Amino acid sequence: MARWLVTQGDHQFSAQDLSELKELVSSGRLGPGDMVQPPGASDWLYVSELPELSELFGAAGASDDDDDDWEYKSSRSKAPLAVVLALVALAGAAGMVYYGSRMPSQEDLQLIGGTSGLQLTEMISSTNASVRAEPADGAATVGSIEKDSTLKLLGKRGDWYNIQNAKGVSGFVKTDEVVPAYYFADAETRQSHDPIYNPDRYVFVKNSSWMQLPDQREENITIFHFLLQNKSKFEMTDLKLLATIRDKNDRVIETKEISIEGTIPQFDGMMVGTLKPAKDDLEGASVFMTTGAYEARLKADDSLVSRWEDGVHTMMDSEGFVEANIDLLQVRAVPKEQ
Repeated sequence: MARWLVTQGDHQFSAQDLSELKELVSSGRLGPGDMVQPPGASDWLYVSELPELSELFGAAGASDDDDDDWEYKSSRSKAPLAVVLALVALAGAAGMVYYGSRMPSQEDLQLIGGTSGLQLTEMISSTNASVRAEPADGAATVGSIEKDSTLKLLGKRGDWYNIQNAKGVSGFVKTDEVVPAYYFADAETRQSHDPIYNPDRYVFVKNSSWMQLPDQREENITIFHFLLQNKSKFEMTDLKLLATIRDKNDRVIETKEISIEGTIPQFDGMMVGTLKPAKDDLEGASVFMTTGAYEARLKADDSLVSRWEDGVHTMMDSEGFVEANIDLLQVRAVPKEQ
């Protein structure tokens, strides 16, 4: 006979049938905020959502005291979060994905995180952690996050998320120190929102090449030509690239981080160029941007055409390199209005 599954915090057990569940409620061992999974089902329900059980809470001695009502609501709102975080700690990423598929779907996310609600584009910290100035274990600490706190996503760089906490402190935390909200949703929603938390899986540097003209070689100017391809349904922005040069022994002798202004439209690609400073702007610096961002500026000021160059023109400090390449370093998806 198929059995009911019951989850209380990080503890899970089975019940033979509804009669056994009723006994657990009547004895006070099963509360309205606990979760049950009917035989053969994949979704979880709150005990209070089952008519056969919800009517028993009044008979089980529930009072009209306001504190009891508050406790019930609190238990209901935080139960999914406690369940998932406990399972994540026990089972790792695979467990998080598996149990995430059994959590409430998108419309139930307002139950998580109390009255403010947890949006699909937010995440919570799964542990107390330091916020680093750079995406490295030894980087300086600029702040901290507390377990179960809500964080804003600013971008992703390798195995690190660029985040901002409630106090406005921004920096980097490891991807395994937070739980994206979309893990609490159904499988279809998780797949739909994956580019928000893993944008680097959907943006690619295509057809890259480099060159140094004779007059540019004297100034160590290297020109990178490439296309940024976006294969997701979200616009991508806050792009940072990494230029790497190697010597004849294939040894890396220098790297340089390059920020790109503009966005890459959904399911589209953009070339990148350099907008040089005006000749009379002696302290100005070149701006690297997508062709889309340049064309938007050009509409407001057609004189910019004389300052535009195709490709990224950047100065490398090292000489004598024989190989150069450009790679994606960091990117952020632009969530659609919900």
